[in-house]
Amino acid sequence: MPKLTRKRIVILVIGLLLLLMILGGLARGGRKGKNEKPDKGELPVSVQTMILEPGPITDYILLNGEIQPKSSVDVYADTAGELISLSRSNGDRISRGDTIGQIDPSRPGQRFAPSAITAPISGTIVMVNPRIGSQISPQMPVARIATTNELEITTNVPERYINNLAIGQPALIQLDAFPDLEFDATVSELDPLVNPQNRTLQTTMVLKQHDERIRPGMFARVKIITAQIDDALVIPQTAVIRQADKAYVYVLDADQLAAQRQVITGIQIDGKVQLIDGVQAGETVITRGQNMLEDGRSVRILNEE
Repeated sequence: MPKLTRKRIVILVIGLLLLLMILGGLARGGRKGKNEKPDKGELPVSVQTMILEPGPITDYILLNGEIQPKSSVDVYADTAGELISLSRSNGDRISRGDTIGQIDPSRPGQRFAPSAITAPISGTIVMVNPRIGSQISPQMPVARIATTNELEITTNVPERYINNLAIGQPALIQLDAFPDLEFDATVSELDPLVNPQNRTLQTTMVLKQHDERIRPGMFARVKIITAQIDDALVIPQTAVIRQADKAYVYVLDADQLAAQRQVITGIQIDGKVQLIDGVQAGETVITRGQNMLEDGRSVRILNEE
């Protein structure tokens, strides 16, 4: 009988200890649920963020081109003879009727007065062919005059971009001579045929304003604007996580925890991407550190001042 009593006492003690352990665990769990955020016990991830605000984004095709005069005219002499003088050279501006040079039409035994070669239009001389002493005929161009008050740019657009082109489309022109400036232009002509050799379409743009600093023959970088949105939600491309054919970003939820959002993207240019759907203006997007996150993860914001 005493042995049985001791056995019961041991069982009761063990049962009491188990009960106390269970009650203690429940109490700790309850306190954790009330006082701690569900961060899975992991340390916060250091991130950088930005608040989504509507702003501009522009899509464009970047190409190379060359500045050319919109029109040019070759200058011819009225008669054959020896070129005895040239009063103009390349780059000179000239008005209609001004003298470019003179020809002596005399022949052996026949003396004639010199004949003037005059400019048929106003513009800039872009080419002078013969030298003094050369024999000139009426079929030989003496010079070429370009109307540099109207300049255009020609470029070759790859075939894959042709559907994005239209007459009247805006463009921006950059020149090596003026690297900090951009000049406005407009698409004025699209060649009717694609070049079968290089699969490109010759496209012409005209500069909107006359600027004497711009000269024919200059190398140009051309941005043909294909889309322009003034109130887009734009973030760095590096903030977007891509998995298969889907795109995601992380935002901060009401508890300042990371929350994954699937988004639809639009224009992607110059390291920026437009978000069309999945987020709203005013939300905070995580732009750095997002690759270390998962839903509900706590974060430490380390934005640069």
